Amino acid sequence: MARVTLTDVNKIYPSRGETVHAVKDLNLEIEDGEFVALLGPSGCGKTSTLRMIVGLEAITSGEIAFDGRRVNELDPQRRNVAMAFETYALYPSFTVAENLAFPLQVMGLAEAERTAKVREMAAMLRLEDILDQSPGALSGGQQQRVSLGRALIREPAAFILDEVMSHIDAHLKFRMLFDLKRIHRDLGRTMIYVTHDQVEALALADRVAVMSQAELRQVGTRNELYHRPADVFVADFIGEPPTNFFPVCLRAAGNGAGPARLHVEGEDSDLVFDLAPARAARLRETGAERFIAGIRPQNLHLAGAEANVDVATVARWGAAAAGAGAGAGGAEERAGSRTGEVTAEVTISEYLGERVILTLRNGSRVFRALASPETRAARGERVRLRYDPQNVMVFSASTEALIA
Repeated sequence: MARVTLTDVNKIYPSRGETVHAVKDLNLEIEDGEFVALLGPSGCGKTSTLRMIVGLEAITSGEIAFDGRRVNELDPQRRNVAMAFETYALYPSFTVAENLAFPLQVMGLAEAERTAKVREMAAMLRLEDILDQSPGALSGGQQQRVSLGRALIREPAAFILDEVMSHIDAHLKFRMLFDLKRIHRDLGRTMIYVTHDQVEALALADRVAVMSQAELRQVGTRNELYHRPADVFVADFIGEPPTNFFPVCLRAAGNGAGPARLHVEGEDSDLVFDLAPARAARLRETGAERFIAGIRPQNLHLAGAEANVDVATVARWGAAAAGAGAGAGGAEERAGSRTGEVTAEVTISEYLGERVILTLRNGSRVFRALASPETRAARGERVRLRYDPQNVMVFSASTEALIA
């Protein structure tokens, strides 16, 4: 196993007389035995980062180390890493067993030892009944499992997995996610997983490194990324449906008395979000007047008859939400927390079986909320939505970094 450390790593490609800075000053440490996902949209630099770790791409500047040993000048074979790609890259003339055994044959293992390891890997990936088949006779999911098995069977210091779920249908993908998590638990090896799919990253990884425009934006657990995103990009990229964002200005209620409120800017919009006192104080400390407010659709809840829930349920939700507001501000914020409310008109209701996604409008502002499948809110109806002020995130309007 290996601890993988990237220090001030840069990758610059020449392109038609110019240069493309694919990875900028990347610093990342992956602990021995940890499962880390590199997550981001196409072109963010995650695959270039992976290829530099493996040794398939030269580093423009910086250092990559395995267990403290610099590996910049080592070729992929000497780094002792195994890689599985988006494309299966199986030998078509080999059977499944022969594909699995080939890396062991190259390593010089005896036939009896190769056979034993192939059987062990086949059992782990549920491939026992197709060992004598050729890749052309397999489904896409079976081919991907064979590709994974060929990488895993080498027992390398680290496993590098590049978009390995891209060609698998949704039903099989969830089964594969379970299998891969189980394999990591059983083997305890360092795994680095590259994907653009947040569901895969959050389901699999101990920590997720979110990248955008060649830069690392945040590294954290799924809870850290979801509840304390470093900036607007992370808040928007993590979570489905995406976070609602509003340009806002900070004002005190009434004549300077009462709780501070975020007034959403926009033509004919009367959206106002309440703030807990500790958060309002942090905003005032910045000296700024305008900010970006963010609230996830999951944190907006229909209130009243259209929600199809009773008053006791709403009360229980309000109490639970107020008590769950742990984080920066702690007890002071929880003490000042209460359930806020906004109104909006339903423009679209998307029924998805286990939930309904409501698209709502207030003046010029359009945003989304989640509701139960029993929701009775119809298009054109004016509805009330409850929220916990602890769930209103506030970002800098100039840097887009999280403030409170």
